[in-house]
Amino acid sequence: MAADVRRPIDRLLLLFAILLVVVGMVGIYSATALKSVDLTNAKGNGFLLQQVAGGVMGLVLMLGVLQVDLHALRQNPKVLGWIYIGLVLLLASVFVFPARNGAHRWISFAGKSFQPSEFAKPLVVLITAWWMVKHSHLWERKEEAIPKLITLVLILLPLLGLIVIEPDLGTTFLMVAVITVVVFLGGAPKWIFAISLPVLGAVGFAFIWFAPWRMQRMTSFMNPELDPHGAGFQGVQSLLAVGNGGPLGLGLGAGRQKLYFLPEAHTDFIFAVIAEEAGLLGTLLIFALFIGILWRGLRIARRVRDPFLKLCAAGLTLMIVMQAFMNMSVVLSIFPNKGIPLPFISYGGTSLMGSLLMLGLLLLISKEASE
Repeated sequence: MAADVRRPIDRLLLLFAILLVVVGMVGIYSATALKSVDLTNAKGNGFLLQQVAGGVMGLVLMLGVLQVDLHALRQNPKVLGWIYIGLVLLLASVFVFPARNGAHRWISFAGKSFQPSEFAKPLVVLITAWWMVKHSHLWERKEEAIPKLITLVLILLPLLGLIVIEPDLGTTFLMVAVITVVVFLGGAPKWIFAISLPVLGAVGFAFIWFAPWRMQRMTSFMNPELDPHGAGFQGVQSLLAVGNGGPLGLGLGAGRQKLYFLPEAHTDFIFAVIAEEAGLLGTLLIFALFIGILWRGLRIARRVRDPFLKLCAAGLTLMIVMQAFMNMSVVLSIFPNKGIPLPFISYGGTSLMGSLLMLGLLLLISKEASE
């Protein structure tokens, strides 16, 4: 088949993501019905309707992305530059608005909120992929590779720095991990990682060491029962929800931990609510769907011929799947709580829009994959 023949979008990838969105809508309704009545003194579908609105906007965004010419974007990087500047300004403006739970992560307007960091995730992938391909001829030259990689770090530093001081160390950790993988796949010499990984580890440890509440999370997540009413409260309640579910769950709406026992039941800990009501079977279904996204995303990355699109596909796939696994690990007390939502599922219009944006970019790249 001729190289210029385009394939349709990856329908399996789209199916897996839409199924996750549907699971999320059902889980959010179950987790928030009583809370919605208490807050609004009305029907229990308030949170669900807001999530549906976010989903509709996300689908519009996804369909819009499918009309973008990524080849033109690569050849005219000024577009990425303007998006970058606009996003940095948005991230800086979050500090103008009141903090929520001790963090400045949202821009609020007319009763609605917007979290800019969700849109930084795909942007750092695009910028890193473009930079690695543009300078691909330099990576084997030590005297030129180091300055170019330092320049990339300096380009991304304002964006990452604003996110980390919100504070949102979890999102920063996720983004740095994906950036590192994209740099590695982009051909950077292996000795770079022998130097950079210990440095990144030391910086991450410093952020934890000098923030007592972060250190408390790090030391309590593996044994939350040692402080069940303090630092380990969320972990204990989450594990109780998962344990209550058993193999088949208690049934839709029958979960008990969501009834003001489990904090953030509809956002960061929605996986625990689903585990209690759908059991091991439901959690395995979610896990399988994310594995499906990993499979299709890496398949796209392997098949597409353009090096820029190859790196973008790999980075976007890992951004979605690594975030999902981090969230599920927190729920199971395998990883300390970092306030990271479950892609496509957790409540939050901006989170859902960001996930659908990354899905749209992956679907767009899938059209470029050769037969």
